[in-house]
Amino acid sequence: MLSNLINRQVLREALLFAFIGLVILTLIPFGSVTPFPFAFAAIGMFTLGAISALLVGEPRQSRWVFSSALLILVVVTGWAFIQIIELPSNWLANPAWSAARDLSGVEYAAISVEPADTLASILSVALPFVTFLTGLLLCDTDQRARKVLTFLGLSAGGIAVFCLLQFSLFPKILIVVEKHAYLDSLTAVFVNRNTAATFLGLGTLLMLTLVRDIARSYTNHPPGEPGRNTLVLKSWVYVLLLCACFTALMLTRSRAGIFATFVAALIYFPWLVINWNASRRHLRPAPRWHSMLKLLSAIVFVVLLLTVFAGQAILRAQERRLEDDDRFCILPGIWRAISDHWLTGTGLGTFRTVFSAYRDPACGIFGIFDRAHNFYLEGFLGLGILFPIAAILVFSVLARVFWQGLAQRRRLRHYVLLGLAATVLVALHAAVDFSLQIPGFAVFFSAFLSAVVAISLGRNHGEADAAI
Repeated sequence: MLSNLINRQVLREALLFAFIGLVILTLIPFGSVTPFPFAFAAIGMFTLGAISALLVGEPRQSRWVFSSALLILVVVTGWAFIQIIELPSNWLANPAWSAARDLSGVEYAAISVEPADTLASILSVALPFVTFLTGLLLCDTDQRARKVLTFLGLSAGGIAVFCLLQFSLFPKILIVVEKHAYLDSLTAVFVNRNTAATFLGLGTLLMLTLVRDIARSYTNHPPGEPGRNTLVLKSWVYVLLLCACFTALMLTRSRAGIFATFVAALIYFPWLVINWNASRRHLRPAPRWHSMLKLLSAIVFVVLLLTVFAGQAILRAQERRLEDDDRFCILPGIWRAISDHWLTGTGLGTFRTVFSAYRDPACGIFGIFDRAHNFYLEGFLGLGILFPIAAILVFSVLARVFWQGLAQRRRLRHYVLLGLAATVLVALHAAVDFSLQIPGFAVFFSAFLSAVVAISLGRNHGEADAAI
């Protein structure tokens, strides 16, 4: 029986490391936006999720989150399938099919104006959900959840170091190919600097957490005990990776990405400063004015960082006003498209086809908008009223998770704040960009969320390891 338990433990750890490795691999080839890497990531994650579900079973503490995420996935993908089928008497069919029938005699009619694109987009929606569900299955203890966050943070730091070296030495090369866009900006392993900024902002928050944890471990480690020198080395490595993530973030020159990161930092960093020694029971509670002074100092520090290091992004914001940005010029056209199809949508993944009919000539004739540069509006246009309902449900679930985590966790409460701050970062930037629509980042963020949700809702039970 003991050997059986050991084998199960080894298998569980192997699944966890396979999960982490697959998440990191999905990032590297330009965020897996091309078909082959995306197919590899999808097949791998779906297979890993199925194996984990069979061997591990439904998670305990996060069961209701697991069920909610699975329900949302089933409803959204089910509605996308309904959008591509031909309903009786052309019920709810898009009016474009009537015009197609008059012009070319097409008999097919559905909600989606591009059924093939909608069908292909279902996999893009399912992949991050399956990643999140798989993460909940495997992160059944605090230790495993922290292991996931540690490797995600270190991978972000490692990618930042590599990209800083490449941007300095070979600025016209992106990984192994010639770079054609954003030659003046660091884009990490992505093509778009805004996606890179979201990723590096999240990496900065993760590395800040790892630096905090290793620093506390060092200060709690008595001098002369074995392992202290190792902690010193790890501390310096973590600080270096934190600086690399922050520097790379600044070099993206992404206005919205940097702004969203600093909003998240204003949520997270002051709390870290105030509660640096909160879990030490032998310390007396500090006077209230001490906490206020720390809070103000942390806020001032974050603002000074923005002022000193975000100069290029601030300069871009001053040179190019919002009304001159094409992303904001096309917003009225997107709203008109949504108002015409708010109930059923035009089909998941059909923005490029639909928006061309609503594009304002005043926005210029150059370029093709295949993204709305707004995750929420594009989702609303594609899925109709179902999307805002699903989005509200997702944010409600996360809000309840973080509230419960803040109320119940003590020593690991900073991980709950990390999850809250990162969610704010990604949610804010999604309003002006499409980072969540890049498979690599979507998978990375989903894995991150699964770990912080597991920490927020659970405690490390010894019997969890044996319950497989």
